[in-house]
Amino acid sequence: MKKLALIFVGLILVVGCKSLTPVTSAAAIDTSLRPRMAQQMIASNALAFESLQWRGQAVLERGGKRQKISVSTRLKQDEGIWINGSVIVPLARIFITPKQLQGYEKINRQYAKIDFRTLKKMLGVPVDYQVLENLLTAKPVDARAFKRAKLSFAKNAYVFSLRKRGVEVQFVFDAEFRLTEQRLKEGKTTISVIYDAYKKIDGEWFPEQLSATLFGEKDATTLTFSARQVQLNGNVNMPFAIPEGYKSILVQ
Repeated sequence: MKKLALIFVGLILVVGCKSLTPVTSAAAIDTSLRPRMAQQMIASNALAFESLQWRGQAVLERGGKRQKISVSTRLKQDEGIWINGSVIVPLARIFITPKQLQGYEKINRQYAKIDFRTLKKMLGVPVDYQVLENLLTAKPVDARAFKRAKLSFAKNAYVFSLRKRGVEVQFVFDAEFRLTEQRLKEGKTTISVIYDAYKKIDGEWFPEQLSATLFGEKDATTLTFSARQVQLNGNVNMPFAIPEGYKSILVQ
């Protein structure tokens, strides 16, 4: 049960692809920009897509242990996120929709279904389908919070911050209005995602490198991901069916 839960949490945090080139920009930020104008520039520069597909290798680190997982991800905007993980042999498959997460792992022949209320309890921060899709596509996890956030400037970056009802969010953008870091904190739990590199595909900036960390009360889980193939707006199939004979487990 704990193993499958860790796979869920780890693969959910796969929100981009790793490369050897860090995010750099020769441009300088415009400190005269008003918050609304900066937000409009960010919105116009955001990744526009109907579907995404990418393959790569994830590295999951927790409690001093390190595990490599080959990952294939497919995404249809507002419809679903399909993730297949393997370590030499197929390991797990996950399908996320706006209603729930479903997944199974092959070694122990187990499966689980998780609603977002349960996922929030697991992670300790508010999470829904839109949050996960925005993480994957380098957009602010909370669009409403982003619109209400205050703008400041630091280290050639636009920084939007907001704290409300015990939840803190921060979004950092470079001089070309690409998201370089976002942080969501509630109570003693924080999710931090750093986008270290981008690649331009068909005129769109795709996040090519990430470092995603879930900080809990006692430990932290970090995941990085290295891409080999990325496709924008191709035909996407997301086959998912729980195999016969698999045992249902409770993830909490």
